[in-house]
Amino acid sequence: MKYFFKTLSFLFHPLFFPILGIYILFELPVYSFGLIIIPEIKQFLFLMFGLLTVIAPGISLLILHGNGAISSLEMPDRKERFLPLVLILVYYIILYWFIRFNYPILNNISYLSPYIFGLILTTTTALIFNFYLKISLHVLGIFGVIGAITAFMQGELFYNFTFLFVLIILGGLIASARLYLNSHQLKEVLYAMFFGFGIEYFCIKFEWFI
Repeated sequence: MKYFFKTLSFLFHPLFFPILGIYILFELPVYSFGLIIIPEIKQFLFLMFGLLTVIAPGISLLILHGNGAISSLEMPDRKERFLPLVLILVYYIILYWFIRFNYPILNNISYLSPYIFGLILTTTTALIFNFYLKISLHVLGIFGVIGAITAFMQGELFYNFTFLFVLIILGGLIASARLYLNSHQLKEVLYAMFFGFGIEYFCIKFEWFI
């Protein structure tokens, strides 16, 4: 069981959730008369998300680990999370600014800017919590995806309950893994569930961004 939960935590590292979320949003079957996104735009956005939410933060973490600023990529010590979270927040802000203000045509994708803005708010929330407790970034990430997908589905004519159910089960498994491995206390996982889901849900449901 320990090996399973360790593998699960590794495969669903917090850095992977932003691009996982946008991939699901793009690939979910659409049951409304919404905007059809051409493959070239999807590829461009996947590239941008890959560079600024996975590759750049990942390289930064490896450099910080190599310099001894963090003890491991899991950052078990709450105090060593501050600088990585700040760097990740900067990358998200760059992504938001680049897409929001340099490619106005992408604003036609109603959930895109709110989704990225939700990432910024979620990371800011993690940064604030980090002064007091070690909120689970794994759980924050997966429940952010669940919140975004839930809000998106509510704008559709039909719900894909099966897919949403699978996501919730995955979220529960990841939360269980973090508790089983003694990586977090229960309150750190519960806070992550609440804020991860709530922020992304609110941003996409009400198309809230600046």
